[in-house]
Amino acid sequence: MEITLRPTHVTHETFNELFLAHWQQCFALAYRLLQDQQMAEDLVQEIFMDLWHRRRELSLQNPEAFLIRMIKNKAFTALSRTRLHERNLEILEKLARHPSPEEQYVAQELEELLHETVQELPPRCREVYQLKREEGLSTREIAERLCISDRTVEQHLYQANKLLRSNLKPVIVGLLLLSFS
Repeated sequence: MEITLRPTHVTHETFNELFLAHWQQCFALAYRLLQDQQMAEDLVQEIFMDLWHRRRELSLQNPEAFLIRMIKNKAFTALSRTRLHERNLEILEKLARHPSPEEQYVAQELEELLHETVQELPPRCREVYQLKREEGLSTREIAERLCISDRTVEQHLYQANKLLRSNLKPVIVGLLLLSFS
């Protein structure tokens, strides 16, 4: 069916005829290019909406060729955006898995500082902390191993965490400020 669109002759009926005559062909092409049904449907809908909004400024002798060109252009743009998004995600995943040398240095410094600070804890407090954090024992398991009450274990952990926070807080804030400068 040959339909010619002239700015003064585009009515709802004419546009509906154009839509019905070309929608399936447009969808098939978009789907072949995008390999995604939802993206293809959205692209075809967007093209026909764009055509409707521009109907007064367009004069088309061959609407089919125009629609095919629009589909190819918009599909290329959509694929480019999708590929760029996927590439950005890959880069972010790689960065998350492989810390930069600066991040490795900061992590190593923090680990050394934490170890030094733990060594400064009172002996029993240090022992409870190490059993909890390094060996992963529960409060009950620590209490049984050291022959002390659960409550005493909790008090030692509270004291250790309080001392570690107060000793490490200025250093961590400094490192954070340094890493953002």
